[in-house]
Amino acid sequence: MAGENFANFKVFLELQRRNDGFKDGNQNRIPLFVDSITINTSKTVMNMGIPFSGAVTGESLNLAFDVGMAQKTINLSGQLLGQTLVKKKGSAAEKTPNLTAFEMAQLIHSYVDGSSFQDDQNLNKLIVLIPSRVDETFSYHGGVSGTTDVSDLPFIPFTWKNRGYDNEFTSQGSNSEYFTPYTGAEDVTLGITGFIRSFNTTITGAEFPAIGFTLDFEEGLVLSENFLDG
Repeated sequence: MAGENFANFKVFLELQRRNDGFKDGNQNRIPLFVDSITINTSKTVMNMGIPFSGAVTGESLNLAFDVGMAQKTINLSGQLLGQTLVKKKGSAAEKTPNLTAFEMAQLIHSYVDGSSFQDDQNLNKLIVLIPSRVDETFSYHGGVSGTTDVSDLPFIPFTWKNRGYDNEFTSQGSNSEYFTPYTGAEDVTLGITGFIRSFNTTITGAEFPAIGFTLDFEEGLVLSENFLDG
């Protein structure tokens, strides 16, 4: 990052290229300056009335089928600024260009318009780091107590994973890696896999040379070349 400490960022977009092993430090990753984050979980439940239930009991009844389906989205808004990116693929040397805010906007727009089958265009993971007190057993992290100030807490990636403590009757079992404090040295940073539904930028004189943006990311398992190759 030009003029910024990469470790200070808490929101990142990752390119699918990182799945091929090019994932050291900030390779093939775009850090974002985010002002607000809106997270939405919309549960899908089939709800239907029971015929004649009102005639029999005097009160109509509905039967709901909870089949474990939900739509999960994250909306980000913030500012695009001039920053350095680290691009890497194959045996070629890293590319570390310092892009203007306008080039950052064009780059992300072009990636959203690209194909999920292009490793160097597909932004298939969103990482949002959040402060955390407790691990997957609902015990405090090492060096943390119930009164530790939020500013002093370690960070974990936001996901829709449940702690292992709550997974006794599911096939998922342990999710300890999702509740382990983030260090920045992980081979793979866990986050939210999916796709960018929309990306909007606004260029105004008042914010020059920054460019305001909003981004809608939707969780999902996206079919891609890597997925089809197993």
